[in-house]
Amino acid sequence: MVQPMNKIMRIYPPTGLVLWLIALPGIAFAQLEDPTKPVIDRPAIFNSKPYVELGGSYENLTNNYKPWDAQYLDLMLPMKQYGLLYTQLQNANRFDQSDQSIYANYAYPTQFGVVNVEGGYTHNPFFLAKELYGAGWVGKLPQKFNYFLSARQSQYTDGNTLNQNIGLDKYVGTFRFAYLATYSTLNQQKSGWLSKYQAQWFGSNGNRVGLTFASGHEPTVVNIGNLTTIDTQQYQIDGIYWLSKQYALTGAAWHAKQGNFYQRNGVQIGFRVAF
Repeated sequence: MVQPMNKIMRIYPPTGLVLWLIALPGIAFAQLEDPTKPVIDRPAIFNSKPYVELGGSYENLTNNYKPWDAQYLDLMLPMKQYGLLYTQLQNANRFDQSDQSIYANYAYPTQFGVVNVEGGYTHNPFFLAKELYGAGWVGKLPQKFNYFLSARQSQYTDGNTLNQNIGLDKYVGTFRFAYLATYSTLNQQKSGWLSKYQAQWFGSNGNRVGLTFASGHEPTVVNIGNLTTIDTQQYQIDGIYWLSKQYALTGAAWHAKQGNFYQRNGVQIGFRVAF
């Protein structure tokens, strides 16, 4: 819960965020409201309550780089058989500069899986993507496996990137295990592969704790005007704790290595209101 236009430095970018949210419990698939119509399975998140979330993050960097911070406002609007809309407004501060971005992702359930499209924009960016767009698909496999396919094109002030993702997940009781592989290019040249592994636990009351590890090569803005491919590694713990049926706290902590440039130690906290 996440790297251009990511959600407060979480490992998965919004494409992954929305696709993987769709596979959450979601576990159970719901039928259409009118039982006389053909049955179309859809993950339960499409029937969940809408929410808004306000939060922020802080990261300490090594090698004398100044800390990063960011603030975000999320809105998720499930519309049952009509789909799901996720939007984010973000203000990010890095390298003595500030970027403001807007992002949207729409997902639609079909009889065979879930399709989604995304887009994002940053006005006069310093380090975030000026424009991005992408699409993805979540499908079901036997033995309660899900698979993920997605692609994203991002345009920066000093280059373009293309990420192509393929993944798989599996539920075992109250646990979920997932793997995602990302192949990326920078300015139409091979960048490399990034692998992400995730394990999550789900409580009966909606609480969740997750562990994620990522390692590989990916294009990254390591400083103003420096978009390059680096070796990266990240460890993360994140979760959500419901204070009541309406209010919840979200949080994450991570350690990341950005090649030989610097290391990042960060925390994120958010306050979510379901309505």
